[in-house]
Amino acid sequence: MNGKPTTYIFHITRKDGSPLILHSFSTPEKFKYALENTTVRGRYGEEPRVETLTMFRNDLYRLTEVAVKNWVFDQRFIPKFLISTGVFLVTYFFLSYVIRDPIPYIDETVLSIAASVFTYIFMGKKDMNSQKAMKKRVEMRTKIDRIEFTESPIVKKVEELLHRSEGASMEEILKSIISPVDYKLNEEEREEALQLLGILESRFNSRKLKRAEKRLKQLLASNRDGVSSLNVIDFFGSKNMDFPLYAVYKSFKKTVSSKK
Repeated sequence: MNGKPTTYIFHITRKDGSPLILHSFSTPEKFKYALENTTVRGRYGEEPRVETLTMFRNDLYRLTEVAVKNWVFDQRFIPKFLISTGVFLVTYFFLSYVIRDPIPYIDETVLSIAASVFTYIFMGKKDMNSQKAMKKRVEMRTKIDRIEFTESPIVKKVEELLHRSEGASMEEILKSIISPVDYKLNEEEREEALQLLGILESRFNSRKLKRAEKRLKQLLASNRDGVSSLNVIDFFGSKNMDFPLYAVYKSFKKTVSSKK
């Protein structure tokens, strides 16, 4: 072991066979940090299709390009800014005192700004093709290629809960949300489960949903005819909310927060 902390990527197979890949790489910078400072590992329940992992790896390659671009920008911002400013001043002085009005009706300030912007963009493209950028790109892509996906009992449990929710009625899903299932979690699984919980939490506005859950408890207790989908949308405020996945999140939150 290299002693680095672990960052997990979770591949979840839904009831209809479609893949759901969960990770914490919400920005290129977070992705770059994870590759450089942690050991990135993949976890799955049902074994994923090869083409799914290939597509995901290609998504990570595209994220790498953005991360390298931002990294180069941060590294080279001050030199590019100073050189571009110098180009502006030299161009402005040249057009003001040496060659006046080279293009009629266009002010020398506009031409100087254009020259400065062109210089900045040209240097940025040159930086992206530099040895330093190429080295960083190859380094990140190599680490992506080394990410391994292995079977996980945690993800198997998640898939089991998710499939159960996806095959249930809306009222049954809502009951599992406000009264989530609890099950035992051993200490070896806890770190993996904590990361999965954090990723799921980032998909939902938990404060807003907590208020909705309180109202739903009252509705389910008083409504003998069940809960209509229209009422559910009104409570949660989104037609696109993934209720089965949210039910899984609630179960995992209870599990992770419970003591051994």
